[in-house]
Amino acid sequence: MIRPMTAADTPAVRALQTHLVYADPDLVEAAVDGPFHGRVAVDDGPVGYAIAFPGSPANLSELAVAPEHRRCGHGRALVEAAIVAVGAEGETIAVTTPADDTAARRFYTAIGFEPDGRLPGFYSDGADALRFVRRE
Repeated sequence: MIRPMTAADTPAVRALQTHLVYADPDLVEAAVDGPFHGRVAVDDGPVGYAIAFPGSPANLSELAVAPEHRRCGHGRALVEAAIVAVGAEGETIAVTTPADDTAARRFYTAIGFEPDGRLPGFYSDGADALRFVRRE
């Protein structure tokens, strides 16, 4: 089940953020209080989350699923719910991911995202990112 993120989800989402190399703790509050939109995958408690920001293009800011719950459709469902939440149906949504994260590249490509460029030095430690877009 996918549902909107609430303040009660904050501890679980923060725990899920530890699975990301680059996570922004401030996004959790912004997803609960706005202007970001958060969605949570629930299976006997939160097992994944997505945070997105509306715009042109909309931006998928963070996506994480607990390792033991991956490959069950939660990631895809979270992306789809985030697209609806930010009103990006029929629009473009973008996501950035560490350039060396092959699993993320495979995931985003499998659900219809296409590479849209390399962002040198994107992260605070100087690591590069890859930008992917999905045109609805």
